[in-house]
Amino acid sequence: MANATPNRLGQVQNAGDEKALFLKQYAGEVLASFVEEYKLAGHVTERNISHGKSASFPAIGTIGSEYHVPGTEITGMNVQHNEVILTLDPMLISHVFIPNIDEAMNHYDVRSEYTRQQGLELAKQRQLNELRCAILAARQTTGPVNGQPGGLILKDAAMATDATKLAAAIRQVRQAFDEKNVPDEDVIAALKPAQWYLLTQVKDLVDRDYNPTGGASLSQAVIESVARIKLLKTNFFPSADDSANAALQAKYRADYSKSVCSVFHKSAVGTLKLLDLALEDAYDVRRQGTLMLSKFALGHGALRAAGAAELVVGS
Repeated sequence: MANATPNRLGQVQNAGDEKALFLKQYAGEVLASFVEEYKLAGHVTERNISHGKSASFPAIGTIGSEYHVPGTEITGMNVQHNEVILTLDPMLISHVFIPNIDEAMNHYDVRSEYTRQQGLELAKQRQLNELRCAILAARQTTGPVNGQPGGLILKDAAMATDATKLAAAIRQVRQAFDEKNVPDEDVIAALKPAQWYLLTQVKDLVDRDYNPTGGASLSQAVIESVARIKLLKTNFFPSADDSANAALQAKYRADYSKSVCSVFHKSAVGTLKLLDLALEDAYDVRRQGTLMLSKFALGHGALRAAGAAELVVGS
């Protein structure tokens, strides 16, 4: 009697890797969770590299002008150049080991929740580091090229609790950005839910009569922008004193405990990407279980201080 051919549910067309479809499901769940939770997509300057540990981001100054005297030779004016070097962080990984016996005895599925949590964790760490860089850019007093302005810090003792003062500070940032020739597009204000909902208490910001574009609603407590700056509500906002946080890379360590809002243009923060979100799943016969791992290799840094502002509790 011939042996029966087992139906391997993880194979594609009954051929190849016996876990191929399971790995695709794992990857899809992690990616979906990451995309859902990561809010800064398109709001930072990204650069991909295929090898190496650092990359140069160019910084170019402005070109002047002069009145021409007839007969004099036109030789071209000097333009100042500089560069900002961003370095990769060590690979960031989120991993879990699932023993066979525990999974066999468990009466509910844990893998899908584990994969969701891995995507959430990596999204959280990437966004926190990028927002830290936006805040650090705002604290720089000069730009990378001589003559370029630095960042902006606005302080008020009631910045985190007074909606009118918070909204006024965001408007002041918009004015400062206009005066520094920061483009209107690709500017966002990242803030925690407490401050976002605080702003919804200002009727002029959420009433359709004052904001006829349809992006605000008083009845629904919805607000999208202040002074043409898009508001980004997020729980992943740096709000602790990380000056001595050994779990962080040294370049991200600073005191963020009084930070209320980070307003920045896309050009203010750079992300260097060597290895995008990747996933591995391996069964270990010696340990009788499966190791599930999600990872990426990125690096972040401040690029253009002129396009960054920090709103702070203080005087």
